[in-house]
Amino acid sequence: MSKKKIIIIVVAVVLLGIIGYFAVNKEKGDSKDVQTSTVARGEVVHKVAASGKIQPVVEVAVSADVAGRVIKMAVKEGDWVKKGTFLAQLDATRYKADVDRAEQVQASAEASLSLAELEKNQQYELFQKQLVSELVFQSAMVRYQQALSSTKQALAALTQSRDNYNKTMMFAPMSGTVTLVNKEVGEVALGSAFSRDIIMIIADLNDMEVLVDVNENDVVDVMLGDTTEIEIDALQDTTFTGIVTEIAHSAQNSNLGSLDQVTNFKVQIRLLDPPSEIRPGMSAAVDIRTDVKRDVLFVPIQSVTMRKPKQLEEKQDKELVRADSSQDVEEEDLDPVEVVFVLKDNEQGKGQLVEQREVITGIIGERDFEIVSGLELGEKIVTGPYKEISRGLNDGDKVKITKRKKFNAGEKKQ
Repeated sequence: MSKKKIIIIVVAVVLLGIIGYFAVNKEKGDSKDVQTSTVARGEVVHKVAASGKIQPVVEVAVSADVAGRVIKMAVKEGDWVKKGTFLAQLDATRYKADVDRAEQVQASAEASLSLAELEKNQQYELFQKQLVSELVFQSAMVRYQQALSSTKQALAALTQSRDNYNKTMMFAPMSGTVTLVNKEVGEVALGSAFSRDIIMIIADLNDMEVLVDVNENDVVDVMLGDTTEIEIDALQDTTFTGIVTEIAHSAQNSNLGSLDQVTNFKVQIRLLDPPSEIRPGMSAAVDIRTDVKRDVLFVPIQSVTMRKPKQLEEKQDKELVRADSSQDVEEEDLDPVEVVFVLKDNEQGKGQLVEQREVITGIIGERDFEIVSGLELGEKIVTGPYKEISRGLNDGDKVKITKRKKFNAGEKKQ
């Protein structure tokens, strides 16, 4: 073989090598790194998250109905009391004097009534015998009616005085635990019909609930009887169970009139088997299970994104949606649809590519979407990175499966 032919063969081999090298690198450069998962079947639970405070289901504030200085306190915080137990005593000196005065006024009124009744009877007999005029008899009747009215007024005053006197002694309206004592011996209780001056609070700590604020967008999903998972800040690593017992019909607005305005609804959740360690006022986080789907297909939440449906319809050999029988609708007029990128083998070469596929989703779980239609069990789908799923990937793009990068706390920048 001549030297010239050898040189030509060597050059050709080198050129083929260079072309192959750049072709391989180009193919690698066109592929996008993605992470994948598999369409699975199982249970998807939709939850509404809320937070609030623990409080007793039944709680009674014992307040002063009359004004007076506290002269005796028979209980302290933490005591368990039975219904009717004596709790506290206010200074009753003035109220006892009012009772004594009212009793004397009543006695005087009853004496006047007796005298007026005798006079009325006497004048009636004389009037029957025509010994007195009708005017005299009617005058006696009027005095009797006035005495009778005065007697009734005296009795009402006596009843009121006795009631005020009795209110200086306070008794337990229910059985429960004294959770708050708001007065000390020597302090003055300002009894009023228009504002309460609370002496103490009694609550049944065996029956507790969580009062939470639920956003207006989520409260429509909450129903009476929904089960809940409750985590109490003071009792970490323990989850308790509860039941939704009441949903408010009126909203609670905060930051009204501002851009930060929030509209919430109060929801009461009964604690099932509450622990003895909890106390009213403790903070709690609640997950309300509003819907449960069992034996359904699901995918990770991050794998579902939105795209214009034009590519999907072209790929499935469908006509574009028409506004009428003669004009096509522009792509910009079509609403985005939910899609998932499914992995497929590249029939034209090595590697894999993605197929953009429209799906119909159901309820949303904590980490998963229920898939109603569009996917099959076991299919491989793209789950990351988020940048590629949200806007980078397109139908038919070549991809390369990689592992999700993990942060290594031991690595330091040099």
